[in-house]
Amino acid sequence: MLTVLAFVVTIVIIVAFHEWGHFLAMRAFGVRVLTFSVGFGPKLLNFTDRKGTLWTISAVPLGGYVKPLDAREDETAEGHPGEFSSKPAWQRVITYAAGPVFNFILALLIYWTLLAGYGQSGMRAVIGPVAPGTAAEQAGFQPGDRVAAVGDVMLEGWRPFYNEMILHLGEEQPLAVTVKDASGAEHIRQLDIGLWSEDPEQSPLKVLGLNQAVIIGEVRDGSAAERAGLRDGDLVLSLDGEPVNDWQMWHQAIMDSAGQSLALTVLRNGMPRSLSVVPDEVTEQGLTFGRIGVAAGGIYRQEFSLFSAIPEAGGRFVEQVEVILSSLAKLVTGKLSLDNLGGPITIAQVAGESASIGIASFLALLAYLSITLGVINLLPVPMLDGGWIFFGIIEMIRGRSLPERFLLAAQGVGLTLVVSFMLLAIYNDLVKQFS
Repeated sequence: MLTVLAFVVTIVIIVAFHEWGHFLAMRAFGVRVLTFSVGFGPKLLNFTDRKGTLWTISAVPLGGYVKPLDAREDETAEGHPGEFSSKPAWQRVITYAAGPVFNFILALLIYWTLLAGYGQSGMRAVIGPVAPGTAAEQAGFQPGDRVAAVGDVMLEGWRPFYNEMILHLGEEQPLAVTVKDASGAEHIRQLDIGLWSEDPEQSPLKVLGLNQAVIIGEVRDGSAAERAGLRDGDLVLSLDGEPVNDWQMWHQAIMDSAGQSLALTVLRNGMPRSLSVVPDEVTEQGLTFGRIGVAAGGIYRQEFSLFSAIPEAGGRFVEQVEVILSSLAKLVTGKLSLDNLGGPITIAQVAGESASIGIASFLALLAYLSITLGVINLLPVPMLDGGWIFFGIIEMIRGRSLPERFLLAAQGVGLTLVVSFMLLAIYNDLVKQFS
């Protein structure tokens, strides 16, 4: 139920904002707007405002539209002052561009709100145990390596590291990753991401053999961790001989081992140390589990004022646009398979997962999808806003309208392309669900 609700809310918000941009531009240029619809198909809710616009929410939440008075659809509208197609080309170009622009504004507002309200935090990109026989081991990565840059781009956390890897998907050259090892010395590791490029839906860390380090943070006084000799900054390498690959695995293992002695290997100041810890037995709300009394370490946090959050939100926006454009370019050039296109089922699943984590995670996804919708709609493909913008610019250069026969043919080609990609995305969703 949460997945369905999150999907509907996501689509309604980003589509409504997109169409609102078109609507406001039309109203600004004196165009009569007949219908503002979120969704397609049977109308669920609707009302007509004082200017004669029918506002409606329809049953199928997979898009929306703003319908102006247009002589190309209604010959009786010819000569009406509020008719759309007779407006100057520059006004129509602005109207078509307003939808994607409003998607970008929505994303910027979300990023600004999140940064000003929550700040920015994340896990430092510190490498844990490296899986043997993988690209990471071949590149020379060692536990305790902290990623400092990819190419010339300086970075700190896992999120920007992921984004940089996405930007280089499909490239044949290894990725030059600058790290600082446990002793502070700087090295450049040449990471071959080819295996991940073949299956980018998999976690890049898992495919390439990299693991997020489990770093001990605050050690509580009198806790099992203090008795075992654990210290703030220790990097956990193994637990009872098994590599510790992420915090969730570590946390679950501790909870399942109340009163049992566990052999630990940690990295401290670049040197491995062997310890033994016995998790305390704790009972809360009728459940008994193990606890050793440590907090997660390796976390960085930045706070922003209302003003300092503005450039940071802009940077986050540009970062996501670069990722989306890079992915689209790789799909077009064949560096990424079209099998990676996701449709409504994928969006619903991701929206549900984000909503279950919390409002901040859901809003971040909403911003990303809003940017994606804006970027895709600006592509110069007939039927999309970008196609009509392109035709409008040509009309401005020519000084006269494009032939109606040409526009109809282009619209047919654009419709075929858009529907084909939508069907492919839905097909990919179904294959993933039943494979």
